[in-house]
Amino acid sequence: MKLPDDPTIAALDEETRRAIAAHWLHRASAELGVAVAFEALRPRLVGVGAAPPVLALADKAMVDERRHGALCVQLAARYLDTDVATPAPRDGALPDFGTGAEELEVALLVLGTCCINESIASEWIRSCFRIATAPTALAANRAHLQDEIDHARLGWAHLASPAISDALRRRLRPWVPRLLDVNVAQWMKPDPHLPREGIAAHGHLSVEENEAAIDAAVRDVVMPGLKLVGLA
Repeated sequence: MKLPDDPTIAALDEETRRAIAAHWLHRASAELGVAVAFEALRPRLVGVGAAPPVLALADKAMVDERRHGALCVQLAARYLDTDVATPAPRDGALPDFGTGAEELEVALLVLGTCCINESIASEWIRSCFRIATAPTALAANRAHLQDEIDHARLGWAHLASPAISDALRRRLRPWVPRLLDVNVAQWMKPDPHLPREGIAAHGHLSVEENEAAIDAAVRDVVMPGLKLVGLA
């Protein structure tokens, strides 16, 4: 992706530029780790009879996350005004819920990774985009948001499909609160690289804005989605 010219970056002090770069390198590792997770999830979706549109979204997600990782490295380099090495992917190993049933395991992976986590990510990035004014931040968040929405759709499409029987839905329901708790707790952690008050012009939320974005995502996206697919 070609980033726009952005004189606002040169106007930042060195400490702020380094903090933003550290954030983007951390994001790069996370995005690359998610790519690994989608690559591991895709054949398991095939194994449980996922619909072709779901598999197509999984194929897209793998490519998207690799591209997101590269974009995050590019952003770090822009803020540091020097080339930077691509970090290693964060651990992308898929969790084992210990149910002993592959259909349930895959449904739980999709529920946690896509329906909950990627839906929260979409609202969070939308909030970052809304406060940004710097050209680089606007372009980066716009690019990320366009793809994250599709990654959430993957999950909702699978849970709404014939691959999920009524019996499987009944087995999924007790897991919903636990998966919500785990995902929300991760999103609520303050970014250690950025100041608590955020850096609004460059698309970085304050701690309070971050919490509000997560609350809105769960209330306005995740919970209605769970209701629609019979998991409320």
